[in-house]
Amino acid sequence: MNRLTKTCVMTCLALSLSPFCNAAFAASAASNSNANALLQQHQEYAAINSTMQTMMSAFEQGSAETAFKVIKKDTVVVGYSGKQQKILNISGEEWAKGFQPAPDEDKRHRQYQILDITDTGAVVKVMLDYPQWQGVDYLAMTKIDGQWRVVSKSWSGTRKEAK
Repeated sequence: MNRLTKTCVMTCLALSLSPFCNAAFAASAASNSNANALLQQHQEYAAINSTMQTMMSAFEQGSAETAFKVIKKDTVVVGYSGKQQKILNISGEEWAKGFQPAPDEDKRHRQYQILDITDTGAVVKVMLDYPQWQGVDYLAMTKIDGQWRVVSKSWSGTRKEAK
């Protein structure tokens, strides 16, 4: 939700003007729908989507080999580790070492949304819901030698309590 929409919603709630809130939500939904339609019309959308399907397969399979079809060894991965209480900055090569088959794969849920596309760059949001962790990855992609590659990943998330 963009800043203007949030401001409108908060103002509506504060003034108890629910008809205006409904209009603000409808306008925001229409705007998001239009933006998604425009992204899907971009000439690079199918190629980016295909690259993301490969990325999702790498997650599902726990396969570094599949991951290296779309990431580079020098891809930059940055995120905050609550466990280590510090920002981690690792390479794509180190990230790929973590691609291992997961015994609870059937309980892991992932989806992605392509947020922005230019002729040579894109940003994708990946939502991850695992049994003991929930997080978001933002992947910056660049077209390199005619192929879309993940050049950086910024992640954040929180541990879930064991059920």
